[in-house]
Order: sequence, then structure tokens, then C-alpha cells
Amino acid sequence: MTEPLAKNWDSRADEYDVVIVGSGYGGAITAARLASADIVPKPSICILERGMEWTPGTFPDEPLEALEHFVNPLNPLGLYEFSQHKDISIIQGSGLGGTSLVNANVAIVPEEAVFNRDPWPAAIKVNSLLNYYEKAARTLEISEHPHGRELLKVKALKKRADQVSNANFGLLKLAVNFTRDGVDENGVERHPCIDCGDCVTGCNVRAKNTLYMNYLPIAKNHGAQIFTQVRVRYIEAVASGGYRIQYERYSPRHPIPETGVMRARRMVVVSAGSLGSTEIMLRSRDHGLNLPDAVGTRFSGNGDFFGIAYNGDQQTDIMGFGNHLDEPDRAAVKAGPTIVGVIRYNRNRPLNQLMTFEDLSVPRATVEAARRVLALLPGTDTDNRPIIDWADNLEELRRVARDLQFDRRGALNHTMAYLVMAEDNAKGVMSMKDDRLTIDWPHAGDLPMFDQINKEVHEHAKALGAKFIGNPAWSFLKSHHLITAHPLGGCPMGESQATGLVDDRGQVFDASGARHRGLYIADGSIIPTALGVNPFLTISALCERIAEHIVAELGQ
Repeated sequence: MTEPLAKNWDSRADEYDVVIVGSGYGGAITAARLASADIVPKPSICILERGMEWTPGTFPDEPLEALEHFVNPLNPLGLYEFSQHKDISIIQGSGLGGTSLVNANVAIVPEEAVFNRDPWPAAIKVNSLLNYYEKAARTLEISEHPHGRELLKVKALKKRADQVSNANFGLLKLAVNFTRDGVDENGVERHPCIDCGDCVTGCNVRAKNTLYMNYLPIAKNHGAQIFTQVRVRYIEAVASGGYRIQYERYSPRHPIPETGVMRARRMVVVSAGSLGSTEIMLRSRDHGLNLPDAVGTRFSGNGDFFGIAYNGDQQTDIMGFGNHLDEPDRAAVKAGPTIVGVIRYNRNRPLNQLMTFEDLSVPRATVEAARRVLALLPGTDTDNRPIIDWADNLEELRRVARDLQFDRRGALNHTMAYLVMAEDNAKGVMSMKDDRLTIDWPHAGDLPMFDQINKEVHEHAKALGAKFIGNPAWSFLKSHHLITAHPLGGCPMGESQATGLVDDRGQVFDASGARHRGLYIADGSIIPTALGVNPFLTISALCERIAEHIVAELGQ
């Protein structure tokens, strides 16, 4: 499929039966399942995405180019969005396909105990979701890297795993194509992964199984209309039925957005992500939509934490080279997909002791900065050799010097970066101040688990003879500021309006506990706790389940 998925904005209708807000996992999945369902009469379906359409091959892979594509007041259509709040900062993607465009592809199921606690509804359990996990996994074509254990960064990860008794090491299943080469049954051109390490800045190879490669083409092929650069502000109920959707339409050529109203005759599915959906619902409440007090509650950063083992004795090959096989020196570094291996700690212990450690590659666009910045960050040399081992110290200095220019023998290519996920208390509260979303979560970074994670990153560094660099944002001035790539909650699922904004089917409660007919939320915002693992597969499973119920409602 070489033609754009999105339609020209001028071709839009004023009314649709179903309007889906957002094109991430929730929006794309519900759109695909509703559009392809055997419903008579067939409903008209529209997807509104706030970001731009990015076709593979157009993602930035050079430093300045990547910087230009961050969302800011002068560039609301950027690909990467970094939002900073007092206690936590969030990095996420914006574009047709949502964060799937720039995530790390990891498909993993949480521990069963995650769902066996309040405020998860009783209907949601691992076993009750298994069919939906499998359905999403088939569409996303998840698989392990066929040669993952040969990657140097995976071998480095295993080195620490072999030292720990209560830990499970293995390869992760990834939403990455390692075998297909050509046009698939949905008309999408696909090519195998080349281990370039650029998953989180955008895959230019056509190997990453983003939503742009599966669910969204399915939706379009079955008649759904897709429009980009449309930011929904709020939703109003219509007395005669359905909803009015207030929106802004952005254009790269016009800094002031066009405003307008679209009508959903039967249904609205809000799927704008944890921050986006919560902002829409909070603003909708301010404009009269009857909602319970749970809106804006139970925000979680999924226990995300980052750490670095810098300039160790073992080459790791984490320097991404992008879709540039014409640069043999760089392409010789097999960075693999961004994440390939995993260590899951303490799986037989209480949730607050679980940790998930994963390797990280550095994408091409940030390699230059990482080579220089990491050498300047404070840290602790964990090498067990005595200080008089001048040979080892001299080799470490040589590796740092090699990083002044590209050299696979340099310090960065002897470094491990880690994404860690664990339990947090999901006590973040989101609210609107001066028409901007804010997150209040006092002492979010003071949970004991983050100290334990930091200590374990130190042990990883020690296993590699590397310099331990703690999470810089968390360690700096002992601020304990957190950064997450996995924002969850804000529109939490609950048994009733006392604990949730939506029920187990994603249908929105009003303040009395009744349900808004035809108003659903389907994305990470409905997850009421940390998962302790990468969340996209669980989001997908929940949304497959929600879509099944919506299809049944539309067919009535």
C-alpha cells in the first residue's frame, strides 16, 4: 500500500454513525473490527487522529531532523511528544498509528496477580483475556527474533541473569517482521528487519509491525475513513441521541487551527491515549458531560525506570544505524530491534518485588549525542580490579576517546542501557489548569522499589566491569523525578462509578452509575494499575474485547 491511508480533509462528512478519536492501539483495533464486522446496515466510521501520517521511509534518523519533529507550541504536529510535570515526565508518539510508530514493539503478558486486585473489575483476568491476547498477537504478527541470542547486547544481559537465582531470562516476542518480503494480503509492502536499532524513532525499513501496517489498513479496506491533524477538544451529549465532537484541525502552513463540530449519530470511541483521552474527558466534564469523580485518577507510569552500564569490558553493539546498509562500518553493528531480551525477577513473590529488565539499543538519531553526553555523566566505576590496574583504566579511556568519532570499538558500543518496569501505586491525579493537562503525584519517585531497581542496575554494571550511571532524572539532586514511556490510567476501569470511569467493556459511567449509551473509551487510559511489563499487548487485548462488545451493540 503506497497511497496514503488518510483521506483529504475536505472529503469529510459532517456526521458519521461512529467516530473514533485516536489511531493508537485502541482506536485502530476498534476501527478495524467495527469496519470489518457483518453489521446490517453497515455503519459509517470515521477516525480522527491529531498527528500526521508518517509513511515508512520518512521517519527522521539524523539528530537535527529528529529534534525538529518534537511537539511544541509552534509544531503541534510533531512525531515525538515530551511532556514534563512536577513529579513525572512522559515521552510518547503522535501520528497515524499512535505510539506504535515509536515504541519498542515488546509483546508481553503481565503476571496473573496484576489483575487479581482492586480496582480491576472481576470480569478482567488473564484467563478471560487469553483469546483476545491471541487475536491481537495474530494480527500484529508477534514473534521472537530468530537470532536474538547471538546479539551482543542480549549476551551482556544474560551475563547478569546467570548470576541471579530468582530471575527468568529469555527472548521477548516482538511486533517485528523477520521473514515477510513483499506485499501482504492487506496490500501493505513489508520487508524483513535488518537489526538497525531504529524502532523508537520510526522504522524506515517497513519491518516494524506498527498499526499502520495492519489494523489501520484493515479498517480502511473495509470502508472506515481516516483523517489526520485533527485534535478533539471535548464531547457533548445530544438530547436526541449521539454526540457532538468539538475539534481543531491543524495545518503545517497555518499556525492557527480551524475549529469545527462533527456529529456521531450512534457512538464515540475515545482512544487518544492516557493523556489525550483523560484531557478530552476532563474538558468534556467541564462542558457539561455527566461523569463520575474517577475521571483523572489512577495515573501510573507503569513503574518505568532507566539505567546505564557505561563503557564496560564487553562489546554490546547497541549503536543503531537506521536504514543505511550503504554505510558498511555502521551496518556492521547489529543493534537488533530496540529491545530483544528480558530478565523477569521475583515472579513468585509479591507484586511490589517484581522487576522486568530489558536491553535498549540507541537509535541512529541519538548516537552522536549519546557518545558525548554519557562520557560526561557522573557515575561509579564498578570494576573489581584494583586502582593500580592501569591497563584496564587506559583501555577505558581509549574507548571514550574513540567515541569522538564513529568507532564500534568505542565506549558507547561497550555500554548497556536498560528499560526497567515494576509496580507503582498508580496514585497520580490528572486535572486541567488553564486549559492544560497537569499531573499531581507527590513522592512518586520515592517508592522503595525504585531504590531496588537502581541497586540492580549497579549489579548489571558490575557484571560487565562497567561504570554505573543511575537514572539521571531520578538521581539528579536527589529529585527522584520519574520518566515514563508507558503512561497508563486517567480513565480507569472499575466495577462501578465509585472506582472507575468505565466498566469492564470500556463503556463510560455517569455520576449516578448509569452508563452513557454509545460512549466508550478504549486505550491505555482505562488500565487502573501498573502492569510491570510493556503494556501494548494488554491494551490490545482489552480493546479487542471492547470492540467485540461494541460490534454486538451496533448489530442490535
